[in-house]
Amino acid sequence: MKKPVLTFLIFLFSFTVFSQQRKIISDCTITYTVNNTGSNTKNDLQGALKTIYISGKQIRIDLISNTFNQTIFYNDNTGEATVLKSIGQSKYISNYTAAEWQKENAVYNGIKISFTKNVKKILNYNCKEALLQLKNGYKYTVYYVPEIIPSVTENDFEFKSVPGLVLQYETSVHNQKIQYTASQLSFDPVPAFRFEIPKSGYKILK
Repeated sequence: MKKPVLTFLIFLFSFTVFSQQRKIISDCTITYTVNNTGSNTKNDLQGALKTIYISGKQIRIDLISNTFNQTIFYNDNTGEATVLKSIGQSKYISNYTAAEWQKENAVYNGIKISFTKNVKKILNYNCKEALLQLKNGYKYTVYYVPEIIPSVTENDFEFKSVPGLVLQYETSVHNQKIQYTASQLSFDPVPAFRFEIPKSGYKILK
């Protein structure tokens, strides 16, 4: 009888330690700096800033660059999304139902993920490396904190298989490598006004 009891205690201890190590966060603000390198010297994202606000099942993503600004609002409870885009003096808004948003992100269906033993320190967190590949052969590299699980990911379709908070990822677009690296991270409560969608001033697209 001692062996089963000992096995159960070991399992219970391991489960408790694992649970303590992994923390689900429902309020978070992350700012990423964007670096762009490649054969084409012209790029719209070099020096851009990307800020993510997470509160419960809501997420807001701001991308501010020299040529355009974009904001995405996504509600994980409903699956609906709203996209704002500003180019010069022109402002546009697009609203998506859950089905439409899934279609917009269909490229991420069947995404494959593999894990390496590589570790990188970002903002004093030891981040593990993961390699993601789409059906179309498109690949990118992600570094994430396994101990921190966001209540909703930046993109439920793109990072749904990543078991942690992404602090860096690198993509390739038209011979350009675009790297997003977290430069600031806060777990302070995110004010509700961050998720208020403008009701005027934008031309409706779609």
